[in-house]
Amino acid sequence: MRVAIVWNYDCTGVINQFGQARPKEYRPDGAFESLVAALQESGHETLLCEGDKELLTKLERFMPPDPQARPSGIVFNRAEGIQGEHRYTHVPAMLEMAGVPYTGPSPLGHALTHDKVVTKRLMRDCGVPTPNFRVMRLGTESTGDLRFPVVVKPRLEECSLGLQLVYEPAQLRHAVEMIVTQYAQDALVEEYIDGREVAVA
Repeated sequence: MRVAIVWNYDCTGVINQFGQARPKEYRPDGAFESLVAALQESGHETLLCEGDKELLTKLERFMPPDPQARPSGIVFNRAEGIQGEHRYTHVPAMLEMAGVPYTGPSPLGHALTHDKVVTKRLMRDCGVPTPNFRVMRLGTESTGDLRFPVVVKPRLEECSLGLQLVYEPAQLRHAVEMIVTQYAQDALVEEYIDGREVAVA
């Protein structure tokens, strides 16, 4: 089978640079080369390519259209996007439009889960407990009934990027300003829960 592994390593393959750029902390590691090697050892034909404006052209050459309209390959999507608030949605949306099957969440799945505030509101609507929270841009907004310590983090990032534990209200403004300045987005401020951290992905 033809398997294209799509990632974002270079991040220059756009028409214009504008909007919220992907944080530099997202730089891919050596796991991608290991993935390619494992797929090749299993007998698959592979292509490692950028999730940028040239993606569909490269994929069409690598997995040309089948005369019987059957997919001639699949994309292993590991792209985190180049720029924009909802950059994770870009590659799966391009692939769906072009009729290329891929792994991972749909554009809607990415959009809903990448925005922590939307995710928390959906969880609450479904009766799933989640810590009380506020969305802040200045750090001087009312904390309402929030209990300290609180966790302050970017609204639209993952992997604990920018995460800060704030123990006193006097420290909150600085923490929020750091998020807004460094990540160009709102800060999510939520009550800290003591316990073991578990990541499910």
